[in-house]
Amino acid sequence: MNNLSQEDFKRKLGDQILHFRTKVGLTQEELAFRIGKDKQFINRYEVQGANPTAYTLVVLCKALEISVSEFLNVKF
Repeated sequence: MNNLSQEDFKRKLGDQILHFRTKVGLTQEELAFRIGKDKQFINRYEVQGANPTAYTLVVLCKALEISVSEFLNVKF
């Protein structure tokens, strides 16, 4: 992973959520509603760099209508 720190990795995941969310034209509130959470839940990942569980990642990808492999297919 090119010596990427854990914090940098979590920030990159948050950037990916933001990228795909805005690509489909959703607000944080709308994405949160789709997965049965609140805006702060999405904010924790996009802004605060929280580390999603595998289950959360699958749920987010389903709500964003992308595959997990598409989500993770980025250069870290």
